[in-house]
Amino acid sequence: MADFIQSGRQLYAANEDKTENYKRALTVFTSAMRSCPCARGLERGRCTCKDFEKVASQQNSIYREAMYTCHCDVGRSFSKCDNLHHIEALDLRAATFVAMGLLDHAMKDAEWILELAPQLPDGYLRLGNIAHLQENDDFAWKMYTSGIEANQNTTVESSPKLLQLYGARKPLNRLFFRQDPLYLPAEIVTQIFSCLACDELLHCLGVSKQWAYTLTSPIHARLWRNLTFSAWAVRPSTYGLRKMLSWAGDGGARKLVLPRSMTLTDSMFTLLLESSPSLEHFEFLDVSKDLSFPFNGKTWNRLRYFSFKKGWPGHAGELPHSFFQNVASSLEHLDLVGIPAQWYDEVPRIPHLPKLKTLHMSGTLGINVSFPMYPLSVAFPRLEQLSIGPGLSHLDPAPLSIWRERRQDIWPHLKVLIFEFNCPVAQDYPEDTRLKSMLQSLMCLNRGKPLQHIRFHFDIYPYMFCMIPSIADSLFPDFDDDRALDFQNLRSFSSNMFCLSPKEARTLLSNAIQTKRLTSFDINFPEHTGANHPTSRDLSHLRSYEWARGAPSIQEMGLYHFHFWHYPEDHEHHPLAEFVATFPNLRTLSICSPYYERELPELARLVDMILRVTNLETIYTKNVHNKIFAQLRKAAQKQGVRLMEISEPRQRQWPVRLEA
Repeated sequence: MADFIQSGRQLYAANEDKTENYKRALTVFTSAMRSCPCARGLERGRCTCKDFEKVASQQNSIYREAMYTCHCDVGRSFSKCDNLHHIEALDLRAATFVAMGLLDHAMKDAEWILELAPQLPDGYLRLGNIAHLQENDDFAWKMYTSGIEANQNTTVESSPKLLQLYGARKPLNRLFFRQDPLYLPAEIVTQIFSCLACDELLHCLGVSKQWAYTLTSPIHARLWRNLTFSAWAVRPSTYGLRKMLSWAGDGGARKLVLPRSMTLTDSMFTLLLESSPSLEHFEFLDVSKDLSFPFNGKTWNRLRYFSFKKGWPGHAGELPHSFFQNVASSLEHLDLVGIPAQWYDEVPRIPHLPKLKTLHMSGTLGINVSFPMYPLSVAFPRLEQLSIGPGLSHLDPAPLSIWRERRQDIWPHLKVLIFEFNCPVAQDYPEDTRLKSMLQSLMCLNRGKPLQHIRFHFDIYPYMFCMIPSIADSLFPDFDDDRALDFQNLRSFSSNMFCLSPKEARTLLSNAIQTKRLTSFDINFPEHTGANHPTSRDLSHLRSYEWARGAPSIQEMGLYHFHFWHYPEDHEHHPLAEFVATFPNLRTLSICSPYYERELPELARLVDMILRVTNLETIYTKNVHNKIFAQLRKAAQKQGVRLMEISEPRQRQWPVRLEA
């Protein structure tokens, strides 16, 4: 049989006189089949009792059809045959029929393989491939799947044909792989349904009794430990909440996210908290004015993250001091919108949170009371990340002497400093001095050495641009010798308006560039006073960054508020394009300036120059959808660069992921 098969293969592969060689190959493969011992010297025919396509359409077992269905003499006269030479000869004969375009003949041989050896993958693979050629993909997918199921105890590594079955089925899975997920392993079921909010999960219980029983069983208790309600969730009944908490098992919910639509009653709120002693993550958004926290002295010693939003124009938030005391032993992350009113007191009642690592706090519009910062350093001594604002611009640095005298002791682990500034129309400018003093004090803590990320974002009206230099001027005024400052661990400095003097920029960034830790920084050019026309001042400011040129660690950069003369369309003559081109690993560039609002063609030319001399992946700028940028959009697309609108809000990670 092996000699017949080898001879047939040579005829099949011959390049000349294809049709004649195919016919001769068919004869040789037929001889190989007939020489199999299973025929016992008799002429063995094919059973015609089986209807695989009908069985597949009725969702019945193709394997059982091949194994047991037979009403003719073939089944009584001959047994199954797993002789590999017999199967190979039939498979090659089917392949020859396919090459000749005789798919019906090929289909009969493929069915014959399946009849002889339903436990082998060969028949399923050949039958599925032919069905696919006939554009009967549904039948093909079912045939591949049946072959995989019939060989579920066979390893893919030991069976090349089984590996081919998986490969052939894969592109069809998207269309036909429909399965009740509850039949999957329990850990996969949990993973699938954990993508749903708990109110969406409740709807799934109505699919069937089996779904309701399975999803609420103890094996899936983890699903109900995450009680995250979607923004449009309808408030469940007290009975419904009690049931969900019971499905969560011992310890109740581990995560609670309550949106604005969840207008809970006091009894519901108390039920959620008291039934969840193992609570780890709690977000309370847009809280009703009338809702109060339970005062029962219960301790949540696993709560690590707490986010609270309560506050309306002209009112500070209110949060029971006792609640913080009950979570003080474990709380690591605190996010507040609407500062608790008692934190503004002359003697602030701020709870002591010894393990707190990250603090994000923002105020609400209409509160013009200065917020004292120093008491926070006493209450949260191990803070690593601090994000202030927006809506909290009235910062009180008093007493300044303590910030100077204890700068080595205050927040020695502070690695992230973020300040977002919102300026209402009726801003009272005398606060600028206090704000500036506060930012200076925070940046100079521990001589800047622990800081890894600094971000200052100013959201103000254009006519208030003149206010920013007064805040940014003299960034490090308290040090007679700026060399005492050391920002060697800085990873990023981001500011859309903070213009550093050449000396301050070098003080802040140069050590981190030398240590190759700095990956991102922004350059803001000086404000143009008087007529808005180009001057040599911007060129001089750019040249003051000569020491930063070509830094291999820089991956992201921002360029803001520049105004250069018009240059020829040659990057070698444009200082910005030439400067950006020196950074070999730069991947993201943000570039915009209010001075180009009426000079968009010039800005488009500049960005195009930069595009041609860099290996950027993303460029952020303004007015990217303007028709003036049409050519630039095409050039960016051709080069595989994303051209994005800079004014669209970007998702920024909080807390910031820190490097060791």
